Amino acid sequence: MRAPHLTLLLALSALFYLGCEAKPAHPSAPVIVASSPIQVAPTVRVSPVPQVYLDLVRHAERAHVQHGGVHVEPDGPGWARVAQLADRGPWAAARVQEGKPMALLESIGATLHLPVGAEGPTLRHLELWLRPIAAGQAVSIFIDEALLTTLHLKQGQHAYRIPLPEGGLSPGEHSLRFWFRFTRWKGKDRVSAALGPVRLLPDGPAPPLPAAWIVPPAEGNVGALLAGPPTGWFYHLVPPAEGRLFARAAVGPGAPVRFIVQVEQDGAARRELHQQVVQGGETAEIDVHLDDFAGRPIRLGLVTEPLPVAAPEGDAGVAPPPAPPTAADFGRVRWIEPQILRPGLPHSQIPPVRNVVVWAVDGLRADRVALGRAGDRAATPNLDLLAAEGVAAVDVWAGGATAIEGHRRLMGPHEPSGSVPGHLVAAGLRTGLFNTNSTLPPELVEAFTTKTDLQQAGEPPETAVMLREVDAWLDVRKRQPFFLYLATRDPLTVMEERARIGRRGPSGTPLPAGLERAVGAETDEAAYDAAVAVSDYWIGQLLALLETHGVLDQTAIIITGTVGAELRPDPHGLSPGLLHVPVVVWHPRLRRAQGMVRTLVTGGDLADLGATIMSFAGVAAPEGWPGIEMATALFNGLPLPPHPSHARQGNQVAARFGTWLLRGVGSRDLRLWDLAEDPFAREEISGDHPIALRTLRDSMLDLP
Repeated sequence: MRAPHLTLLLALSALFYLGCEAKPAHPSAPVIVASSPIQVAPTVRVSPVPQVYLDLVRHAERAHVQHGGVHVEPDGPGWARVAQLADRGPWAAARVQEGKPMALLESIGATLHLPVGAEGPTLRHLELWLRPIAAGQAVSIFIDEALLTTLHLKQGQHAYRIPLPEGGLSPGEHSLRFWFRFTRWKGKDRVSAALGPVRLLPDGPAPPLPAAWIVPPAEGNVGALLAGPPTGWFYHLVPPAEGRLFARAAVGPGAPVRFIVQVEQDGAARRELHQQVVQGGETAEIDVHLDDFAGRPIRLGLVTEPLPVAAPEGDAGVAPPPAPPTAADFGRVRWIEPQILRPGLPHSQIPPVRNVVVWAVDGLRADRVALGRAGDRAATPNLDLLAAEGVAAVDVWAGGATAIEGHRRLMGPHEPSGSVPGHLVAAGLRTGLFNTNSTLPPELVEAFTTKTDLQQAGEPPETAVMLREVDAWLDVRKRQPFFLYLATRDPLTVMEERARIGRRGPSGTPLPAGLERAVGAETDEAAYDAAVAVSDYWIGQLLALLETHGVLDQTAIIITGTVGAELRPDPHGLSPGLLHVPVVVWHPRLRRAQGMVRTLVTGGDLADLGATIMSFAGVAAPEGWPGIEMATALFNGLPLPPHPSHARQGNQVAARFGTWLLRGVGSRDLRLWDLAEDPFAREEISGDHPIALRTLRDSMLDLP
């Protein structure tokens, strides 16, 4: 016997088929999903085998290194992070010249942004290698935009040593800017000079430059960070919940070495988490818990120091200083296989389903749908019900300021790992694309078995018409496993129409059913919320359609945004309202029983959703896919591990890592917000949080 709410669903479904052109009297009226048997989510049983959150050797390029002082060299650890912002910079690829890596500057000037820790006040000298493009070249060098010196460069490759300001440098971010006298053509580019290793050094002799920084992992050997003392490897990161550092500290034959694990964070003194002396020829395990810092940007330091030389027995004098290190000494001391670990996922994985349907709504903001939250939000009873029986995440990273970027981030194609529909077709699923607008990437559209673009087909670009086409598609193809991707843009359509009315008067273009009143609303918020309610109504009709075809209980449903919408101007650009979208996931075999509570998760990325879709279909995400499967964590109530995301619009950039947001124009005007404390990014805090700022800046090169 059918439940009463299912009878209502079927009645509404019949109304839908009899007149899809009719406008709903109340667009937000709920349509309730079918009364299939409820299965509680699997019990959480954390795997005893931890997962690698960050392999510090494989990602040695993320580190900032010290060897006697702050050190950076072209294509060495940390080079990209100090020399460019996101994927842009003025430097050519490094080439080894006269035994040193040198990078040509394809511009008349450039800036390196150097992170400095507690060692800053002890620094006294800037040492750098330069090779001018031609005779007569000169360069002015600035520290934090204050002129340090002007050098007249000698021909060829030479080292220059320049005094730093008295008192050294304060802990935090410092800019080192070069401005050359002229450029010359080299090939297709204007070039001024080549830059080699750069060091900020204390008084005393500088240690020799290492020949190599790492032993890369390869067949027959494990990877290691080389660390002949005094050396520090520093990683800016946001540790996951219950994260920890595990490594082996190894010393070759010779003197013992002290290994130190330390953490710096904004507003707190440096903490030493572990210290251990390892004798020559020995190896020791180091296991340090980082859970105290979960979700917070930190500067994790792996430091080695030489032990002081004891005074000769019977000698009351001062012990002699240790012998200066040599280049050969550098490889004698190693951090072997250092990794940041996090707890493994549960043994009980999410069961695959026969069919998957994804509805991507252009313009769906994370903060305007209720999903069980209180406050003045759009009426979305169908989304709320799906979230109540399934799971939901808010503030999911959309990937850019336009819908096409969101579709591409969600579906691909990603190089070299392909696209979601491409992999599902290869796995034997029928795939269908239904689109009310023509903003999808052409390379994505071609990956589907069948595709229906209403505008190209000469049909009205309305959701009701799209669902009629979906009905016909299911009638023929529902007997085989399928994947459907629906793309609509009701909220963006309304906001664009209001903008046209405000500038030039009504455009005269007929609006999709149910949206006329939204355009005429008194405020942008009211207009937007009304459009979201219309989208929610059609989502309810999709559920009725799937039930009528008898496939609802075999189909996972995912509703997501691809980009948010601007409701008011934001002086910083790339606002959270644009960059954050909601995701609702409903699984027919994991429906939540009444009274069960799952936490509304914050975070994630549309690329994660692509990996999740493939997982539902029983297809493993390919090597190199930029996201991680998120449903196992969501359905088991586990937090999503923080990972970085970034976006670009012209010269505007934005990055998010955990709950932290960075935005700016170029590389000189970067602003920071903590969305956990300030969800609407109203009070920027970059001046007081240099470690968080550096962590977010670095993360722009660490896409998921």
